[in-house]
Amino acid sequence: MKIKSLISALFLSIPIFSASPALAETITASFTTPDGGVTTGLYSGVVHITVSGFGMSLGPDLNDAFYLFNPQNPAVHATDYYQLTFGTSPLLPFNPAQDAFLFIPGGVVPAYNSSHVYSFDLDTGSVVPTQLHFGVSDGNFTDNSGAFTITVTAVPELSTWAMLILGFAGVGFMTYHRRNQVAALAA
Repeated sequence: MKIKSLISALFLSIPIFSASPALAETITASFTTPDGGVTTGLYSGVVHITVSGFGMSLGPDLNDAFYLFNPQNPAVHATDYYQLTFGTSPLLPFNPAQDAFLFIPGGVVPAYNSSHVYSFDLDTGSVVPTQLHFGVSDGNFTDNSGAFTITVTAVPELSTWAMLILGFAGVGFMTYHRRNQVAALAA
């Protein structure tokens, strides 16, 4: 009986996980083109992002996902250009509306990190699973160098967790009900 219950639970949980978008993937977004990297998986809602790397897209200054910096000056959050960009369609040069910090829930930019690694949630603004586009905000890409390494992880929505919990509760109820039937027959 226990084996049947376990097999039932497995088959009930397969649709929940197989219908999910890609769970996680890592891409590289080059600084030499506005649409530097595109996910192969499809995502919607909120995703978790970890981005690392830096390069040159403004003369001698270096930039990471959110900050301009060089050895002589303190890091400054670049609010117009030269930072990580994001979209659900191909990215265009010099479009501040695509700056990734605008898609962070609450709008709080991560604090400067000298290792240039940042982790944050990003709201795709899409209810339909779609590919995600990442790049660097600039207009002249011929003098750029560097790349971002971006890991995108799907964040399960509340409805997914609710269905998972209800599924396991249903399997537990079936197991309990069967156990009572066996006890009644034995008596």
